[in-house]
Amino acid sequence: MKVLIGFTILVTFALINLGGFVHNTGSSLACPDWPLCFGQVMPKMEGGVLIEHSHRLLGALVGFLSIMICFLGFKKYGKSKFFKTSLVALALVIFQGVLGGLTVIFRLPTIVSTAHLATSMIVFGLFIYLYHLYQIQNISSEKFKSAGTWNRSLIKLSTFALLFIYAQMILGASMRHLGLGSVCGTGWENAFACFDLVLFEKSWFPNSFPAALHMIHRYFAYFVGFFVVYFSVVGFKSVKTFENETPFQNALKIKLVLLPILILLQIKLGLLAVATSLGVGATTLHLTGAALLFAVTWKILLEMNFLKKKGEFQNYSYDKLVDYFSTTKPRLSGLVIFTAGIGIYLAGVPVTFTHVLASLVSITMLVGGACSLNCWMERDIDKRMARTADRPMATGRIGSMFGFSASAMLCMVAVILIFTWVNALTAILGVVAMITYLLMYTPAKQRTPYAVFLGAIPGALPPLMGQTAVTGDIQPIGLVLFGILFLWQLPHFLAISIMHKKDYGEAGIIVFPNTIGLNRTIFKMFSYAILLVGVAYLPIYLGITESTLYTAVTVILGSLFCIYAYKGLKIKNENLITTWARKFFFSTLVYLPVQLGVLVVVFNN
Repeated sequence: MKVLIGFTILVTFALINLGGFVHNTGSSLACPDWPLCFGQVMPKMEGGVLIEHSHRLLGALVGFLSIMICFLGFKKYGKSKFFKTSLVALALVIFQGVLGGLTVIFRLPTIVSTAHLATSMIVFGLFIYLYHLYQIQNISSEKFKSAGTWNRSLIKLSTFALLFIYAQMILGASMRHLGLGSVCGTGWENAFACFDLVLFEKSWFPNSFPAALHMIHRYFAYFVGFFVVYFSVVGFKSVKTFENETPFQNALKIKLVLLPILILLQIKLGLLAVATSLGVGATTLHLTGAALLFAVTWKILLEMNFLKKKGEFQNYSYDKLVDYFSTTKPRLSGLVIFTAGIGIYLAGVPVTFTHVLASLVSITMLVGGACSLNCWMERDIDKRMARTADRPMATGRIGSMFGFSASAMLCMVAVILIFTWVNALTAILGVVAMITYLLMYTPAKQRTPYAVFLGAIPGALPPLMGQTAVTGDIQPIGLVLFGILFLWQLPHFLAISIMHKKDYGEAGIIVFPNTIGLNRTIFKMFSYAILLVGVAYLPIYLGITESTLYTAVTVILGSLFCIYAYKGLKIKNENLITTWARKFFFSTLVYLPVQLGVLVVVFNN
């Protein structure tokens, strides 16, 4: 089994790189039909056909290997985590094949081509996870003792490193499939600053969208490079303190040393790709480096998590950088960037890259500062809840005075920047969001369950702020986005309140499950879900879009969402309700990006 999985990983890695070679050599449509090539299973293998059809055949081999892993996994382990993971991998391999077919049938649409790479990396990661599951079976009974200090932030650091690398790969794939690889000029003279071939001007921050997207990919690469190097240093310091080192630990240390080498090499390959006018060798190796970087980081994360569970540590520590960052509630800040960016895009007006960057950075700073102030205000409440007791301000790892001063300063600077960089209306909306969140919602949730409505206001304002940032006034699309975000948060938070109702009760936070009961809370969720679908239909009613695709997705997705909310009303057992609420919570995480994503795709089409 070990040899089979290892071979599958190598073949999948080769498949990813061959896919890049297909694109870089312009061979993507060498076979104009699918699944056959010129109507044949084995056409004449020469030129572009050789490259493209070899990629298809290698994909078929990965599919066969996936079936073998599933079959042998079930035979050896039954319905275990190993088998279920192998089944998911097989399903994604099949889906990957369908995406490959769609790229040919629809003549290389950017979104499908990008999704093809994104899915391939997930498949690659799943095979690595299967290898990891097999590997740790032989050492699962061992204990790893450390005379040093284990940094509790290592899992978060490695998770963020992996997510950043994956995001950079998707961004790079989008840029390349849009044909923007050379939009900033080529040659060493353009390897750093951008000569915008749209506006014919040289700049570090170009204002045309194509050049801006290209430069975002470059700048994000430097950020990812810094973060990965920082993580590898912190990780190595913790891992090297283990006593009686095993081959498993030594291999982990080697990976941590290899990581910064790979990231620096990857940045150099990116520069070389520009310098050589997107030469096939440099651009293909750039993808190779990215895939290796993803694989090594993912394996490090898996092994770090294993050590965390099996290790015996004398002391524990936290990373200061992670602590400061965590007070800004990065998942919420990420949602802000996503929704504010959608607001900017759907405003439908020409806008410069610098203005978009200033808007997103300043709005995100405001949200981060407000979240940090909220952590300071609720530090005593957080101590009483299991899921928040370890927050930096609750434990005192970040002092009260410093926490307040830094958070307040961040908020003030953000408001000033929005006012000066963006416009007064967006700054006013930002202040309204901050006041509603900190001075109204935060104290109100200890007095009434209806505080959830106050909390939904600041959560719904970022897309409206994104729209006003580029238009200077409030438009229907901004109000629609506000309505979607406002109503989406209600069932989303009520699901959380069901999952953690005991925690909330002990902390003195009043939520509907503890006041009106579970069934009435679920009925509210069902009602809000119906209203959400109605508001999501408004872009059609208001003439913002006339897309049949948007109508179909809104109706189908909304119906499924409401049906699953209604299913909760049929459950009487409290434990089963909690399980349902957890699944419904995840369904809200699927609903929002799909609904908004389709609106973005069909806008102006």
